Amino acid sequence: MIITQLTPADLKSAAKFCRINMRFDIMPDFLFKEKTFDDPDFDPELALLAKENDEIIGLMVGVIRNHKKIGKIGYIKLMAVKLSERRKGIASKLYEIIHERFVREGCERERILESHPNYFQPGLDPFYTEAICFVERMGFKKFNDTANMICNLVDQKFDTSKDEEKLLKEGILIKRAEKNDFERTMDFILSEFELWEEEVKNAFKNDPISIHIAIYNDNVVAFSAYDTNNLNTGWFGPMGTSPEMRGKSIGGVLLKRCLRDQQSQGHQFAIIPWVGPIPFYSHHCDAKVHRIFWRYEKVLN
Repeated sequence: MIITQLTPADLKSAAKFCRINMRFDIMPDFLFKEKTFDDPDFDPELALLAKENDEIIGLMVGVIRNHKKIGKIGYIKLMAVKLSERRKGIASKLYEIIHERFVREGCERERILESHPNYFQPGLDPFYTEAICFVERMGFKKFNDTANMICNLVDQKFDTSKDEEKLLKEGILIKRAEKNDFERTMDFILSEFELWEEEVKNAFKNDPISIHIAIYNDNVVAFSAYDTNNLNTGWFGPMGTSPEMRGKSIGGVLLKRCLRDQQSQGHQFAIIPWVGPIPFYSHHCDAKVHRIFWRYEKVLN
């Protein structure tokens, strides 16, 4: 077995390897590229392949994020081992190389998969039993869990015209964001939802811009976005409303406008990841809990 760095020439074969060996997930070529080479923090020294006779038998991709509020974190962003080659120490050897780099770079902790703003899943699906055993053997501790919900877009209607008229009478304008809304939108995000800064910036890069906003007294007071991560896969979010404006159904209207857009894109389902308020999405769009993810962390000395 040899360990090499992932290169663009490996993209198709590595994406196919993930599709075969990550049986609860999809990994088209374009998504693998987004998760690796298109990540602004991509580091080839943290993107490793294990090969035998020029065939991929293991893959592990790490990334280092320096978050403003929570410090420098090393993430194991993707990992997979060929089914027939598991329990042979392949993942351990790949992890050892990446872990040593995390330590040298001064990471304060390590986490599994949830490498926001560009992440594949918000944690580790416990149905990947071997992966659960591996990360716990490597010293990771489960500290939380979260869920993805799924919304069936096929038969639902997301007409918000009456609700928007009612909000407008209260001085609240609902609209799709335009380029000239960027500055005031980012002011709101940095004030209320700083962790979502990069994802909201991504929404403004899309055509059409994939974020809807609520404006009150010329200020953005709420937003809802889609296609900010896992692009073209039906990924919804993030969204948020200023605390003093909650309880007016603004969030429900903004949510439905985004889901209507995703409907028009031809998606049959929308994925609502990393969900906090499950009842909110169940009420407004009949979303169902779809997958559960365990969040793991290792604190580094």
